[in-house]
Amino acid sequence: MIGKLLEHLARAKKFRQRFPEPAKRFLRHFLPQEAYRRQIWLAEDPYADVEEISSYPGKVDVRLGIIKEFTHQHQYYIGACRELGVPYKLLDISGPNWIDVIGNSDCDAFLIWPSAALTVWKQMFDERLKVMCEEMGKIVYPGYNEMWLYESKRRMHYWLKANNIPHPKTWVFYERKEALQFAKETELPIVYKSNLGSGASGVKIFRDRPHLLRFVNKCFKKGIVRRDGDRRDRQWGTVLFQQYLPGVKEWRMVRIDNSYFGHQKGQIGDFHSGTNIVIFAEPPEELLNFVRKVTDVSEFDSMDLDIFETSDGHYLVNELQTVFGSDPRQMEIGGKPGRYTYDQDRKRWIFEEGIFWQNNCCNLRVKRLVKSLDNKLII
Repeated sequence: MIGKLLEHLARAKKFRQRFPEPAKRFLRHFLPQEAYRRQIWLAEDPYADVEEISSYPGKVDVRLGIIKEFTHQHQYYIGACRELGVPYKLLDISGPNWIDVIGNSDCDAFLIWPSAALTVWKQMFDERLKVMCEEMGKIVYPGYNEMWLYESKRRMHYWLKANNIPHPKTWVFYERKEALQFAKETELPIVYKSNLGSGASGVKIFRDRPHLLRFVNKCFKKGIVRRDGDRRDRQWGTVLFQQYLPGVKEWRMVRIDNSYFGHQKGQIGDFHSGTNIVIFAEPPEELLNFVRKVTDVSEFDSMDLDIFETSDGHYLVNELQTVFGSDPRQMEIGGKPGRYTYDQDRKRWIFEEGIFWQNNCCNLRVKRLVKSLDNKLII
């Protein structure tokens, strides 16, 4: 009975909007994701009933496989392919016959938006994409190495540290005794981040040591459920702390192929992430160069970099995400929307006015993948 009520609630958008937020948070804490939120994702997908194999005349001689994503983020790839005239086929790799699904798909390459709302979904994508790339020889976009970092704070830290890329000091513990000793001695405030979690949903700032010590014990015993997470999806047995940096600005910088965007994130309290406040400030040339340098390290060309700018002008990478939440506009310079591109021959940045982030930047991703297959879109 409760399940049916929640299904109707999820589908009734107007009623859901009026439903008190505290009540929604209470229900989300006790309900599995698939009983409620998947109904919302389905109801809000404009392509939920679209044809699974495109039938329109293609503008390129390729067919792209679009891998279905549990929260329907693959909708952006559908929109991009349909707008650009790129043939596609929707594929589901969540079933036991997923290898046959990919092997028999007759697709030239695959567009991926990894699921990360639940740890088990993230694990499924990590495991199956690795097999697709390394054992089956399939082409995926974004690349597997970019997706391996996606929504894992630990992996991001290891990659940044190994490549000597400036970032806030970070400590990862797998032993409770070591974590407690650190908590007893570290300077406060200190930032905790869950390994999985976006929009500051798994971030806590500790200013009180007894509270911090209790929290560390909880991480190694009962485990932690991030805000709005599924109560079964507990992250335990490890803890990650990050240096607290007061007074920093935070930039969201995006690189897709040779398109670069940037804006500042507005701050509410201690947080920039999850505030949904966009400040259109012009990214300095030094910041654009920094983004290009960081992404060139591993040839990443579909990446969002959340970057702290310190009061003395240094840049520190806070997070990396190969796919990311939707912004109505990624960049404006002097009130004009546009992008930066880097002119390799003249070694300088060029601003181009226009809208380039259609379908949550997936038009650019589709163009990049088609280009890599030695095809050109006629648009």
